[in-house]
Amino acid sequence: MYLAGCFDPDLIKMSRADLGTFLHEYVHFLQNISTPYGIFKASTYNEAAVETFIDIEPKDEIELPYDAPQSRMLKGRLEWLKIMDGQHINNSDEHIQVDDNKKILWGVTKQSIVGREGRLVALEFYDKAGKTHHRFIGARDIKEAMAVAYQSLIDTDAMHPDIPYNLLRIFCNQTFPTVGNDVKKFICLCYTALFSLEPAYHFISLCHKAEDEKEKTGFQFFDEYLTDHKIMVRGKKMTVWEHFNGMLKQYRQSIEGLIRCEMPYINSLLESVRLENGNVPLLNVINTDIPFSVDNVQALVSACGIPYMHAQNRGWFFPSMDGEGASDVVKLVGDTWLYQFLINRDEMKKCVCPLVTICGQKGTYCYDQPWLERNCTFELLGNEIGLKDKKIIIKKG
Repeated sequence: MYLAGCFDPDLIKMSRADLGTFLHEYVHFLQNISTPYGIFKASTYNEAAVETFIDIEPKDEIELPYDAPQSRMLKGRLEWLKIMDGQHINNSDEHIQVDDNKKILWGVTKQSIVGREGRLVALEFYDKAGKTHHRFIGARDIKEAMAVAYQSLIDTDAMHPDIPYNLLRIFCNQTFPTVGNDVKKFICLCYTALFSLEPAYHFISLCHKAEDEKEKTGFQFFDEYLTDHKIMVRGKKMTVWEHFNGMLKQYRQSIEGLIRCEMPYINSLLESVRLENGNVPLLNVINTDIPFSVDNVQALVSACGIPYMHAQNRGWFFPSMDGEGASDVVKLVGDTWLYQFLINRDEMKKCVCPLVTICGQKGTYCYDQPWLERNCTFELLGNEIGLKDKKIIIKKG
């Protein structure tokens, strides 16, 4: 997690705005480790990193950004995620102000994605300048809208661009008012939608159901989904519980393959989000009539702990277990950074060290081959695949 502000482990000492920002990011943390969509995405990227490292390690020369060969299955999963995450967001999209006085239209379309049919949801809306926009919504829109809804329970003054943060809530206010006007129901349906690998379509289906069964709470819809829904996986019908457990096992294995070390903290964390424990932290803490406060945030944190995080004004915070630093999490974060460095470029078409904003050693050496600088922290990450001993060619353009 990264916070553009202050953080204090004693949450009561935080300002309302900083606590709201922390809650927003913490919701994303739990979305990523406690929903099938989040776990599927994390597992896929872990496996992509492993394939990349295996491909690089024996080579004497590589080009950056690196284009690693990928298995057919992995390519298919990455393509599915790219589409189901929702339409790409450009910098200019942040300036779009949705005109909520004009009707937002929607529709469902089907698309073949690497041999599998996916159902997509498209919205048509006007901005306040009168321009028409068309967007495919997806998991990103749902995750951000849910995080903003949570943040509003603490900080009603928090401001966000309409794309992607507010569009879904504005749409629901118009089309599914039973959902749009009830923040807890909205949160519950967003969360439930992330138990599908077609989250946008699933969200719309849940909203229709909520309008037909207005007396039910969002928590009841989530419980019904866990109890009644069946998922077809490779021709086998299974319960949500079975599917979730299978994905959690795959997630654990993907982390093991990536970090190749003992992982006591990560194992403990993954056990804490198992559905059969009866603990769904993101919903449990709002399933109460007591006004939401710092106590609710503290209860949420108590359930799953504070992950590795960096706060702009208060440094780094490392999770711990029994008083010992969680080195497995640090290793996971480091390997993730290494993978992103190898495959990405920044807006200036440069490969940039992922530690550039937090290590305090920023200089020209942070680009292309940062590990050549004396005492570079990134060197430790690159040593696993022998970056220092390879000839590096930087792709142009």
